[in-house]
Amino acid sequence: MLAGETEEAIRIKEQLKTLIKEKFQTTPNEIKAFADNIRGEGRDMEAILFYQIAAEFYGNQSKAGLVGIRNCAEGIKESIEAMLSCDEELKAIVRTHVIPLMRDMREMIRRSDDVSEEDRCLEEVWCLHHIEWSEDLVGDWVNRESTVEEAIAIMERVFKDGAGKYEVYGHCLNNLGHTYGNTSRPNDACQYFRKAIAAFGKAEDINDDQRAELIANSKRNLKIVKSEMK
Repeated sequence: MLAGETEEAIRIKEQLKTLIKEKFQTTPNEIKAFADNIRGEGRDMEAILFYQIAAEFYGNQSKAGLVGIRNCAEGIKESIEAMLSCDEELKAIVRTHVIPLMRDMREMIRRSDDVSEEDRCLEEVWCLHHIEWSEDLVGDWVNRESTVEEAIAIMERVFKDGAGKYEVYGHCLNNLGHTYGNTSRPNDACQYFRKAIAAFGKAEDINDDQRAELIANSKRNLKIVKSEMK
């Protein structure tokens, strides 16, 4: 089912979608809530399937729909964390079959033409953030680097000097620093941890407790990298 390549897998998923739509007349929020409930109970593969279906049901013609799709990508990220905490041998499946589902969700958001560019790009970047986090979980630092660099470029292109108003921008800066640290580029890592600290200081969509925690995390990362340079 995760591969989604075989005719049988596609047939089963489409039958499930039809059943949900016609028999139960449920909403995307209810489908996502069901996925949330079964995630981490040893049913993470099922949860991923239902996140995928929920994302398709949300659609991409409203801001609420884009937020819903982004939240489904986050749910998949958390399912990946739960799966790998139990069995690291699943990394290959995650890399090959699960992360591409998240990329499909990003494309759903990117293709939206019925919301403002700012709203669309912000949800797209959140989705990219969940993707790059998942790439880190499977040790795919090459793709993580390109994903997070793309997210940063979108924020800076669309929001320019105002990118720092948004929490996700700080996360991306911090995680690019983390990627540079993991790939033996400590000077670059330090630069991006400092940028993350500055961005979190400006973010307007977090409270003071969240700000303090995020800044402290980036400062710890900076301290670790600087200590390794000595």
